Amino acid sequence: METNSTSYDYSDILRAFGKDKIEQRYEILHEYLVTFIKRHKYEGKVDIADSVLNQAVVDYFADIHRLKNFHHIEAINFVKIHAYTAYWILRRKPLQIIEDDPSDLDRAFVNERFVASYLLQYLRGNYTDVIILESERPAYYEFVKNLEYYLRYRTVTPQMLETMLEAYKAGMAFERSAEQQ
Repeated sequence: METNSTSYDYSDILRAFGKDKIEQRYEILHEYLVTFIKRHKYEGKVDIADSVLNQAVVDYFADIHRLKNFHHIEAINFVKIHAYTAYWILRRKPLQIIEDDPSDLDRAFVNERFVASYLLQYLRGNYTDVIILESERPAYYEFVKNLEYYLRYRTVTPQMLETMLEAYKAGMAFERSAEQQ
């Protein structure tokens, strides 16, 4: 396989991360995808292309391997993990429509919708049980709508996703600080 004009062998990735870690990432993402399909009642309408998900996981680890080598770092932060994972899921599109419905725009963009859900789950962190205040819902829903629009229609890079995640975290830190004063 050729990548960035240098010979690239997936055995490097296996040595760097280990088969167990790669398989574990695949299983976690597969579980998230299954949960997403059930939550949105897509059973029988959308399926997971396992080979495509596998390729997304391998691409993620290949990117992370290059990133760690380039920057001479041992570990990456959670923001990078989620940004690069989201990017490769978005790029490879492991969710495949098996029952089409031209009137269902959400189904047409099921991978983008999943990535938005995946990123929002990360951003909510330990606050998954928190219900958004009624007065704050319009701002939150506008963010979700904008995120989904961007994922559908704009050029997405892992670095852009990383910046978005960091900006969201910074906004939350500012909000918490403002509440303390």
